[in-house]
Amino acid sequence: MAAFIRSAVYAAFSALSQQGLPVKRSLIYEVMAASLGYRTYAALTAEEGDPKLEYHLEDAEFLILNQPLGERRAVELKLPTPVAMACLMALKQCVSRAQVYVGTPDFYDCWAREALAETIYDADDVADAMAESNAMFSNEPAMPIECPPTVDIWTAVDEWRLEVNGDIKGLYDPDGDRMYNGHVLNCRGTLTFVKAGRAGLVLTDSKGHGGADDSWRDEEFLGEPGNDLSVSPQE
Repeated sequence: MAAFIRSAVYAAFSALSQQGLPVKRSLIYEVMAASLGYRTYAALTAEEGDPKLEYHLEDAEFLILNQPLGERRAVELKLPTPVAMACLMALKQCVSRAQVYVGTPDFYDCWAREALAETIYDADDVADAMAESNAMFSNEPAMPIECPPTVDIWTAVDEWRLEVNGDIKGLYDPDGDRMYNGHVLNCRGTLTFVKAGRAGLVLTDSKGHGGADDSWRDEEFLGEPGNDLSVSPQE
């Protein structure tokens, strides 16, 4: 059993007691387990004690907490509204080995989006596409603001992936030594994790891909009589 769970239960119990809300620790364990993605505390203890699993909660590099499930479990147990939030705060306070986020959007916004952008920018085929383009690139990829749809992290069994599409925009270089072939690169990044418990992740792989966006080659430029294809378009 991950040591931080006992510490978090005690921290939540103490915080609730200070608010004048004494709650049995056995019930806090149930809400804590739900916040970690388990339907019951019994399910958590069974999985944590399974020697066949390579990773457990204690091994996680990232913990993604399930706030809705924690709140539902508190309602089922007829507990005061602050209990679920106290469990989330206690986990954030007591987990030291892993980075803790509340929900996938929080994880994406605070860590994964930047990690994906760096992975893409450092990819070999992205560097090759930049070198072949008569353009100057200095910015990281523009990534979606919202977390892309993905498999529910708490129900994924062995592996979880986060994939995103973006683009890198450069500036057309009129003094370049090559024929213009676009200044926008389409790109894609993937982060692959193995599961460590229902809420835990261990990063195992990161990949970036990219290539030139040829959408600038529109019909007006390519197909109409009189166009000189050797002349580079201006911004």
